[in-house]
Amino acid sequence: MFKSKIFYILFIIFLFCLVPNVVSAANIQTETTTLDLTNHTTEDNLQTKGWKWDDESKTLTLRNANFDVKDDVDSTTKNPCIKFSEADNITVIFDGNNTLKAQGGAIFSGSGQKTGSLTFKGSQNAILNMEITEVNGKGGNNVGNTINYAKNLNFVSGTVNSRGGIIADGIVTISGGNLNINTEDMSYVSLGETENIQGIYALDQVKITGGNLNIKSDSNAIRVIGGPIGPSTEGVIIEGGNISLSTKIANKYAITVGALTHKDIIINGGNITLSGDYGLYTKNGVIKVNGFESFNADGVEKEAFKVAEGNGNKIIYADADYSKVDEAIEEANKLNKDDYKDFSDVEKAIASVVRGKNILGQGDVNAMAKAIINAMNALELKDADYSKVDEAIETANKLNKDDYKDFSGVEKAIASVVRGKNISEQEDVDAMAKAITNAINALELKETDETDEIDDTPKTGVEDLSAIVTFIVLGAIAGIVKLNKEQ
Repeated sequence: MFKSKIFYILFIIFLFCLVPNVVSAANIQTETTTLDLTNHTTEDNLQTKGWKWDDESKTLTLRNANFDVKDDVDSTTKNPCIKFSEADNITVIFDGNNTLKAQGGAIFSGSGQKTGSLTFKGSQNAILNMEITEVNGKGGNNVGNTINYAKNLNFVSGTVNSRGGIIADGIVTISGGNLNINTEDMSYVSLGETENIQGIYALDQVKITGGNLNIKSDSNAIRVIGGPIGPSTEGVIIEGGNISLSTKIANKYAITVGALTHKDIIINGGNITLSGDYGLYTKNGVIKVNGFESFNADGVEKEAFKVAEGNGNKIIYADADYSKVDEAIEEANKLNKDDYKDFSDVEKAIASVVRGKNILGQGDVNAMAKAIINAMNALELKDADYSKVDEAIETANKLNKDDYKDFSGVEKAIASVVRGKNISEQEDVDAMAKAITNAINALELKETDETDEIDDTPKTGVEDLSAIVTFIVLGAIAGIVKLNKEQ
């Protein structure tokens, strides 16, 4: 009884401990003012406000946080949701469903020459929504961007949805998770002219090694301009991941690099889809297409690859990989064409191979390899030759089985014949023929009964013939004697 009471008490305590978590998830307070972490001590408000700051590790944890920062209409400075120090290496860990909304951006990390970084890590199914409100205002490049002026940006995991662009003074790296950016129908006024907001704007580099990147923009989807802050010669590097970039208005690029200094675009991998007026463009650098999983520029209206006039022939394509074609041909050459009913489709597929394509024709090359493989898979082997089997059976059928002591071995060998085998099983068919022949050769005739007491052997007519001959001879002699007397 005592033990049962203890169990119930512990169970109630356990449920009680769960209640705050359940309540906090449904009753997180909405933050309406900027969370300034540039000089902030460690603070844990996960249960009430959905955020926790660890000043020692410079880590901000968000769990179902909700920021909706509104500024006065007449204010010239628009406040962000969260502000970080530009010199710190910050990690943002998010869980659940989080929303950061403000006219001044979701996250701001200072201005000027920065050395820090900002890394986003979300748990499985975690979402971080960032949104710019009331974009159409005056301002510089920072207007309309959810993340402003971070030195280096790293997207590692989780799903980040940005209604507004992302701008960084350094390098933007995407290695995992989902990054969705939408800047369609978003603009600001600068020096009296309307400017459309770009998807990702970086001074130094954008590097994509994994994850999913989806950008829908009126302006350039990705822009890397270079300059003293961006020393890397590689403006955009794509090594993996699934990338979809689209631009909406005329004369804009899915990727453009090198406005200020030499910048290259290098593609080593990934599944890439481009749409808009132009695909990839460099002003002062080189476009190198070394390889990819897939490359689709069917949605590009004008040019998929473009370099500035006077920049020379700076678009370099790697050769297509023909290894799968060569492997397929090697497998075909190992086959004996005489074993098949019709080998012509394989020969046609091999003859249709076109050499010398570059990496953009990799899809065609892969199709050539597949055509050879499909032709080989469709081959039908010739039927096996049963002529020796039929000859052996015909020989057996001419025999009178009653003449032999045991004819069952021959009958079993014939009954064991399996029809319908193909030429690859010819040895089995030949073995069937041999089995019948061996059974025939092993037959033993029955023994016959012999007796000498009574000669019941029928006359053959030889004795009668002998008497006739004797009669003729005697007649001839008598005739000769008579003739001699008459003379």
